[in-house]
Parts: sequence; structure tokens; C-alpha cells
Amino acid sequence: MTAQEYCAALDKLLKKLPSEERQETVRYYTEYLEDASEEEKAALGTPGELAEKILRENGIEPKVKNTNNGKRKTVIITILVCTFYIWIPLLLAYYIILLCTLICVAIIPILLAFAFCLALVTAPFCFTQFLPRGLLILGGGFVSIGIGLLLLKPFWIACRSIVKFGIFTAKKLWSICFD
Repeated sequence: MTAQEYCAALDKLLKKLPSEERQETVRYYTEYLEDASEEEKAALGTPGELAEKILRENGIEPKVKNTNNGKRKTVIITILVCTFYIWIPLLLAYYIILLCTLICVAIIPILLAFAFCLALVTAPFCFTQFLPRGLLILGGGFVSIGIGLLLLKPFWIACRSIVKFGIFTAKKLWSICFD
């Protein structure tokens, strides 16, 4: 392995370091390896070993490789298969509740806009029969559209948050089960 290949591998393994510090470290080892003898190069070890040492010196705990990953997956899948009759209804209920919440939050501005349209349609008929009632209906329509416009952004944020939360939990469940 050449000095450049060694340092390229080292650079990839030191991603947890700040970029300036990582560049400085890689530059140092590039120069060191160009001038080092074979014994000095062998003393450094593999890029992974050197990266672990550098990360520990900087107070960063390197990623520990999980040797039982295959066994862990098998256990998780076995548990999921054996308990599917419990977690599938719970998961469905969870996402149905999220969907119902989303629908309830999204329907409020729509209903307020509908109330405004209804007031615009009925107010002229009420004006011909009793003027105060027509003004009351028209005022109520304008109040409903005003409230709808005021609440549109918070409700949009709430709907987006509910969808993001649903996606986040789905990704977490997927990573627990299959990663």
C-alpha cells in the first residue's frame, strides 16, 4: 500500500474529527510515510488501527464493530415472527391514530373555508328577509375565513410534523428490524 492509499483510507476513517484537524493529521502521516523506513511503516499498523488510536487520543470513542450482528438479526426476526399477532395490530392502530389526527387537523381550515363560502351564499337570501340576520351570517363567514387564514400555517406545520413523525418512526422500526 502506497503512502497516498494509506492516507486516503486513514482520511475516510477519521470522519469524526473536525475537517481542519483531520486534514492536518493526514498531511502529517503522508509526509511521515514518504520518509519512513519499512519498520516505521509497519509500526503504524493498519489505517484502521491508526485511526482508532488517533480518535482515542482526541477523546472520541471509535465505532466498535459488532461481531454478533448476524446472531442479533436472527434473534430479532425470530421474536418478530413469534409475536406478530401482538405487534401488527398495535402498529396498525398507531398509524391509524396518526392518520386520524392528520385528517382532523387538516379538515379544520377546510371547514372554516366552507363556512365562509356558505355564508357568502346564504347572506344575500337573509338580507332580503331580515337585514341583521344577513349581516350576522356574513360577519360569521368573514370571521371563519379569518380564523382559517390565521390557523392555516400552524395547521400546516402540525400536519407536516405528523407526517414526518410517522416517517421517522417507520424508519426507526425498519432499522431495528432489518439493519
